[in-house]
Amino acid sequence: MYLCACFMENSKFDSNLARNHCMNFGLWVGLLCSLSFLAAVYANGSLLMSQMGNILGIIAFITAGRLIRRYRQVMYPINFRQACRMSILTYFFATLIVAVVQFVYFRYLDHGQVAEQMQTLLEMPEYQQMLQHIAGQSDIKEIMDGAMSLMHNPIQMTVQLMWMNIILSLLLTIPTALIAITGRASS
Repeated sequence: MYLCACFMENSKFDSNLARNHCMNFGLWVGLLCSLSFLAAVYANGSLLMSQMGNILGIIAFITAGRLIRRYRQVMYPINFRQACRMSILTYFFATLIVAVVQFVYFRYLDHGQVAEQMQTLLEMPEYQQMLQHIAGQSDIKEIMDGAMSLMHNPIQMTVQLMWMNIILSLLLTIPTALIAITGRASS
């Protein structure tokens, strides 16, 4: 709580109201990202489902920017720095929602399906050659064993994906803030 309050600090800017809106925005963005994850996982070679997952991911990114823009137009005319802060918080809350969905999926619904797909992928000759060029012949077995041990533990898999989502969120912060500050602000 203290970190969020310091993060959104400004004399005119109501940080509690902004944080509450970021939680709501994060819920919607998290649900879209969760649907994107589930569509990608259940694609099983279906191009349509795979593309649906990609489209939902793009829609989630645009939705975050548009929700913050709407806050800017209706509630308070925020600047770029405040839009960046709001997008970071929105993505943080969305990442928490996605992590819960991913854990439930890996713990109760997956039954090793993703691990089998990854093992099949890593055993393909193209990936074997790539691993040989990157790591050398002696380290390939260790890399594959490490990847497979990660795949069979739902908590480790969820934490790994959560860190990937956090890094992606940080990369998307500036474009989201740019979407948010375009257009007319309230007067």
